[in-house]
Amino acid sequence: MSISGTGVRFSGLASGIDVDSIISQMIRLEQFPVQRLQAQQAQLSARQTIYGQFKSTLNGLNSAASSLNIASSFQPNKVSSGDTTIATATVTDAAVPGNYGIDVLAIARADKMTSSAFSSTSDALGLAGSFMVNGKSLDVVAGDSLTAIASKINGLNVGVSANVINGGTGQSYLVLGGGKTGARNAILLADVSGGIAQSLGLTTGSSTLRDLTGSVAKSAGFKNSTDTLGTLTGATTSGTLTLGSDAITYNLSTDTLQSLADKINLTGNHTASLVTEKVDGVDVTRIQINSTSWPSTYTDPGNLLGVLGITKAGTANPVTTASDAQVEIDGVTINSASNTLTNVVGGMTLDLKKVGTTDIAVTRDNTAIKDKVKAFQKAYNDVIGYIRDNSQFNNETFQSGPLFGDSNAAQVESSLNTLLFSNVGTGSLKNLADIGFSLDDKGKIELDESKLDAAITNNLSDLKNLMMATGSSANSEISYVSSGNKSLGSGPSGFGVNITQAATKASVTALNAFSSPHAGGETLAFSGTLFGSSTINLTISAGTNLASLVSQINSDSRLKDLVTASDSGGSLRLESKRFGTSGNFAVTSNLAEGADNSGLGTTGGTAVAGLNVAGTINGEAATGNGQFLLGNTGNANTDGLQIRYTGTATGSIGSFVFNRGMSGLMSNRVSSFTDSVNGLLTTVDNSITDQVEDLQERIDRLNAQIELREQTLRLRFAAMEEAISRANSQGSQLSSILNAR
Repeated sequence: MSISGTGVRFSGLASGIDVDSIISQMIRLEQFPVQRLQAQQAQLSARQTIYGQFKSTLNGLNSAASSLNIASSFQPNKVSSGDTTIATATVTDAAVPGNYGIDVLAIARADKMTSSAFSSTSDALGLAGSFMVNGKSLDVVAGDSLTAIASKINGLNVGVSANVINGGTGQSYLVLGGGKTGARNAILLADVSGGIAQSLGLTTGSSTLRDLTGSVAKSAGFKNSTDTLGTLTGATTSGTLTLGSDAITYNLSTDTLQSLADKINLTGNHTASLVTEKVDGVDVTRIQINSTSWPSTYTDPGNLLGVLGITKAGTANPVTTASDAQVEIDGVTINSASNTLTNVVGGMTLDLKKVGTTDIAVTRDNTAIKDKVKAFQKAYNDVIGYIRDNSQFNNETFQSGPLFGDSNAAQVESSLNTLLFSNVGTGSLKNLADIGFSLDDKGKIELDESKLDAAITNNLSDLKNLMMATGSSANSEISYVSSGNKSLGSGPSGFGVNITQAATKASVTALNAFSSPHAGGETLAFSGTLFGSSTINLTISAGTNLASLVSQINSDSRLKDLVTASDSGGSLRLESKRFGTSGNFAVTSNLAEGADNSGLGTTGGTAVAGLNVAGTINGEAATGNGQFLLGNTGNANTDGLQIRYTGTATGSIGSFVFNRGMSGLMSNRVSSFTDSVNGLLTTVDNSITDQVEDLQERIDRLNAQIELREQTLRLRFAAMEEAISRANSQGSQLSSILNAR
């Protein structure tokens, strides 16, 4: 006999009985109930797996149905080019089918230039000073080589790449390349000190005004108007700019764009203002100077205008010159900094390859529409096929599928079958039979493709009406926006719409009339819900009047899509472009209201808050957001139904007819089976999980009893062995005594 940590173990040495074998057989008999419960668990788990696969198949049907509930599914486009070496295109569903004549007159190019030839790429050049590269100053020391200068330029991260070419002794060059095409993206070089760019052979000794329109010259773009020019550019020089007879002193270490504009305005002969615009999605601020001194009567010994990017140094050794693409589309000439033109033709992106003439054809992709309908057919058949395949009964083996006799599977099939040919269309196509659908003897959909082709080609609007959710109203101020899976059809009489509050826009009106031009600068701060978490500061230059302020606000890239400025009886009025509370905003000035400024004052003028639309749909509660009214969650009929009301009248304003369409109905029905909270299959899955867990608890209890039973048996047999061993020992002792006599 032996004892271990797992209990008493013995081999029956005293009794000669194989105790382990006896106990194992007894315990095996005790485990039969556990095995029966485990078999039940396995059956339930297998059934749960089948239901999981069933749910996945239903989700596939839901996805296919939902794809037919999108307007773009019925207006897909395809595009082709007569000569793909000249131009290619991609289109969205918003593109209008047709043929477009494309005449590419010029391809956009990026700047590229080389330096003069030097002895090597690694020898010190002996140059010292600084020069500007795309608005950033770069310092050069005497020990710098071409390679070192190239590395410094690349380190500026200003959209210019620098490389060196080693063509042998005396044939080493510095090569600069612009990162973007287009004339506006030309590389801007300007010497600040030491004449470095000119000494390198990158620039000539002359310069021209880079962006001059009439008498207005515009600078490069900077990230703000409040940092010093030294901070913005890295240059810290000071000097005097002379416009005509007016000397303007500056110090880049202390001057900002705004202070420089103020100095120019104080001359009385020239005006300067700041404009903010978006470039590649980023806000940049430019100073623009209106002066009759352009283009010749100015002196700039410190090259301030070059630092600001108002002038551009001549290129000494150009390889390619930054230039715009030019293309005629149906005879209309368009210039673009990029060879990729987006939405010049609505919904089309045009890629220019080379100069030449070609045609771009946009056609309706009827095959794509047909494929989506056929995908719906396949997804439906997959569901029916899954049910049938797993519900079979073999008369020879008497084996049945896991869904044989399953009431839930039967309910799903019956429900989908009943829904499939419901009359839901409001046009000439009433149900799916009208577009070629029928059922075979196995409950699967068969499709007469000729009928579907005819519907797509000749009756697309009614096909769309049959398949997707649509809404309409005799009141043109009510329009359909969207619906949810729980939105029910209204029937031909429609849902009544009652409005208690029409949507309005927020506005702010100045406290004072703006009757005389600004004597000095002013800053307006725009904030509030309309502007999110940010505050937009608008700098107004001295000399600005009401008309120019209105124009400045309406053209500012940060503001023009959010607010509209106007002259309201001589006062500035600002109105949100968004309806409702999401369009609320505030505007404050750094100046007290007065006749010679915006009149908004530090308190922000007279504000009127925007209001959301409020009302009911079909007498059921709805939530407004701007002009949009959404049926509340839990509504019996209008849960998730959203309409838009653009009018101003209140009360009963008419009815709204909502048709769910087959795709919406099917999606809603499938969701009732697969919903993660209340779906039929979710309920079944939860029930199976509960049963499996209950069986596991019973198994755990039985196993605990069996373990205790085994321990008890082992202890009893151990006691028996010990008793037999003692008896054997006593017998041996008696035998020894008797033998001794």
